[in-house]
Amino acid sequence: MKTARVLYLCLGAGFFGLGLLGVLLPVLPTTPFMLLAAWAFARSTQRLHTWLTTHPLFGPPIQRWQAHRVIPPPAKAVAISAMALSMGAAIWKEAPPALLILMGAVMVGGAVFILRCPNRVPDP
Repeated sequence: MKTARVLYLCLGAGFFGLGLLGVLLPVLPTTPFMLLAAWAFARSTQRLHTWLTTHPLFGPPIQRWQAHRVIPPPAKAVAISAMALSMGAAIWKEAPPALLILMGAVMVGGAVFILRCPNRVPDP
């Protein structure tokens, strides 16, 4: 049991670090890594999970996701634009057709998932 907690703590710290890099690097998303960090911290240490989910910057998107699976329209636009740019770059670099098909399938699946999520918290 203790080994699993340490593993989740390490995963949470790694995801949190990637999320921090995402704040600085426009090509790396922040919120998905913070969501993964919250998930891992919830399984390792309640103190870090509470700190992350109540953090003034990172907490509100995590809380909206956990409660209602909300993805705001600007985040949807950034995610889908990044997918389109990545696909365009792969085509421009003449990636192998099998890789383009795999990338396209994964990106279409991701885009459908993102677009199906609500834009805002439902009215009470």
